[in-house]
Amino acid sequence: MTLTNVLPMPSLSQRASNRGSDEIRIRALERLYERRAAVDELIESLENYQRARTGHTAMCVPFTAAQKCS
Repeated sequence: MTLTNVLPMPSLSQRASNRGSDEIRIRALERLYERRAAVDELIESLENYQRARTGHTAMCVPFTAAQKCS
């Protein structure tokens, strides 16, 4: 038994089809990484906005027995 009998070689059209599928997968993966980067930037911006807003809240002053916020 020879090695070619054990492991069949894909035809030229099968190899071309595999390359086309690989290219499609690579492009899809690149788009996913781009979207992930955009989402990471959005999350970071929202976290920075939230941190900035917490420093600008109104001060609470005692009004009577309970605190009232202005």
